[in-house]
Amino acid sequence: MAGIQAALIVGLRILKNRHVEWPMTLMAVLSAVLLGAGVLRHYWDIWVHRTVRGISFLFVGIDAAGDVFSLVSILFQPTLDILGIVIYATEFVLWCGIFLCGGYYNFIPWMRKWLARRSAGDPPSSSSGSEGPTTTGIALHGTPSSTSVFRTASSELAGMRPRAVQT
Repeated sequence: MAGIQAALIVGLRILKNRHVEWPMTLMAVLSAVLLGAGVLRHYWDIWVHRTVRGISFLFVGIDAAGDVFSLVSILFQPTLDILGIVIYATEFVLWCGIFLCGGYYNFIPWMRKWLARRSAGDPPSSSSGSEGPTTTGIALHGTPSSTSVFRTASSELAGMRPRAVQT
């Protein structure tokens, strides 16, 4: 992979010095498409499970903020870069959709349960541990804590087995 990256850097610099711009544009569009495809993978997971699970909203917020700051920096350039605006705005909209899905599928049901318990006069959950584990915040519906925004589709394929340690 490092060799491919080095070859692309050298090759694109040579083409840029010869005033050929379309390969640079192609690489920018390709990277935006692949980034969008990575985010769209989460939309499929949300559609299938009807919940937002395994996604760090802190990471999503930081990434969306990066898109906003990149958009602002483009707007303050002497010339307007339409392709840059499209790339950053597309990813920003996709991350905002993840936030909205999290609110719809996770936060609203949690808030309804919390309000129902409160109106029924139930005392807040104690954290003494005598009644078993208690949860605070938004439940991830049995998702293990090791899930991450970096989960890959190939890790969920049936028939996958762990690597054997060679001795």
